[in-house]
Amino acid sequence: MTQDELLALIDQAADEGWTELDLSGKGLTELPPQIGKLTQLETLILGKVEKWNRVDDESVPSLATNQLTVLPQELAALENLKILDLSGNPLIAIPSPVFQLQHLKGLTAISIDLSEIPAEIENLTNLTEIVFSSNQISEIPTAIGNLSKLTRLGLYSNQISEIPTVVGTLTNLIRLVLSRNQISEIPEVIGNLISLAELILSRNQIRAISFQL
Repeated sequence: MTQDELLALIDQAADEGWTELDLSGKGLTELPPQIGKLTQLETLILGKVEKWNRVDDESVPSLATNQLTVLPQELAALENLKILDLSGNPLIAIPSPVFQLQHLKGLTAISIDLSEIPAEIENLTNLTEIVFSSNQISEIPTAIGNLSKLTRLGLYSNQISEIPTVVGTLTNLIRLVLSRNQISEIPEVIGNLISLAELILSRNQIRAISFQL
């Protein structure tokens, strides 16, 4: 998709009041500032996992994505946005405008070369789902404890070595996926997750279990 085609699509979406825009797999290298006109958007897909493939006994995402390395500050104007998918774009970090999206409920960033979950994540207090799988994240930050509405946390295939105490404060968590990391112990705080229905920890190096069901 050319920039002219994208600008025309944004104009159409603005005129017709679209609430969802899927730009995955369009070959984009830049998202124009005009995206900020779409204040009615509730869902914005800039990349997504089409399916998971089994390769050498590992789940590998098949992505419909773009080549976005930055996002414009105007993204912060999307005050009604609830779902944002950044998957597959070489962003390296979650762009700062994302942390101004106060109504965001679902944030997905699979395979974006992410090395850390920034402390600014604590600003997104309405988040119910985070999926940051297939990255290089080495730790779960204390800031995650501010996300009291979180029900699903997916950190499959990263480099996380421990489950911090703060995870035990996420009492609304229903699904926690930490498979294919470097975790050696399941801590006692997991027992505090009274809503937890799924705990997936396969392919770690677990040697100790410190909690009781």
